[in-house]
Amino acid sequence: MKCKLFFLAFTLLTCSITAKSQVRCLDDPNVSIDMDIEAKSKSAILFLSTYSRTSQMPYDAYVVIKFMNDSTLELTGYTRNDNAVIETDVNHGFVDRFISKTSIILKEKQAEMFQVGIKNIMIKMYPTSYYREWETDKMGHALYERYLQSKENVMFKKKKKESPK
Repeated sequence: MKCKLFFLAFTLLTCSITAKSQVRCLDDPNVSIDMDIEAKSKSAILFLSTYSRTSQMPYDAYVVIKFMNDSTLELTGYTRNDNAVIETDVNHGFVDRFISKTSIILKEKQAEMFQVGIKNIMIKMYPTSYYREWETDKMGHALYERYLQSKENVMFKKKKKESPK
């Protein structure tokens, strides 16, 4: 019985580790953000999700990212869902949270900018915008690593299709 419970716990742990592919920032108690990046053949897609108690992204998402080398990237996209509201268990009490998800198409050069690290980020939200600044990089290097892994997968699939059978 103990062996079965151990195996079940181990399986659940490994499944949850492999399922968490995005980079998460939980510095702010009111807003948490998830970011992920996926390479395509000549571009990339940045996935951005916000979870907030009070704010939600508008339909036309607007994000400004400032990198550690003081270069700035302004991104626009469209919110993929209708700012869903879910009840979330916070300290054994349920709180409504707004979930906003958007996907933004990036050029390869824009995706490469994440390797220097993110200094601050500003996301247009209603009624108040989200702004967060870090002294050291919290998300940029991890997103760049995700981009490189995704790019390797795209190149592998491309080579596999091109190889003669």
